[in-house]
Amino acid sequence: METLVLTAKIEEVEDRYVARIDDLDLEGIGESLEAAQDELIQVVRAWIESHDGTDTLSDVLADAGYPGVDEDTELQLEFAGAALSVEGE
Repeated sequence: METLVLTAKIEEVEDRYVARIDDLDLEGIGESLEAAQDELIQVVRAWIESHDGTDTLSDVLADAGYPGVDEDTELQLEFAGAALSVEGE
């Protein structure tokens, strides 16, 4: 089984955190780093489920630059920038 790793970037924007997969235009927003990550996980799950049974997931992923994904491909979500610096440290 092949694995496709989707990498999410995390940024602090004003007083909240934004976890985003730019290639797929998916994001999660939270008041903490963990809340933003959890939100994005839920968004990604819902997004995958919305394509389940429609045979469109591989097309959407190919359009986003991830060719060769099929129903046997495992999707894995990783977070980059999870070690954000805290002011005063």
